[in-house]
Amino acid sequence: MQHHPVKSSRIASIAWDEKSTTLEIAFCNADIIQYRGVPARIFRDFLIVVSKGRFYDGVIKGKYPEKKLTRR
Repeated sequence: MQHHPVKSSRIASIAWDEKSTTLEIAFCNADIIQYRGVPARIFRDFLIVVSKGRFYDGVIKGKYPEKKLTRR
């Protein structure tokens, strides 16, 4: 997955895999969380919204199955 750096106090970068429809978010605190079943339009909207944290809290967090990864 190719990560796209974003301007946010909480989120460092985001990536999306078309084949698995998995959204991956790298947070500034070093957490990485993957969300399965995320539509392409959600990823596109996430890239362009001004407040990434607000979008994450309202549209993604708790809405899709998640898996926390360990950063290497």
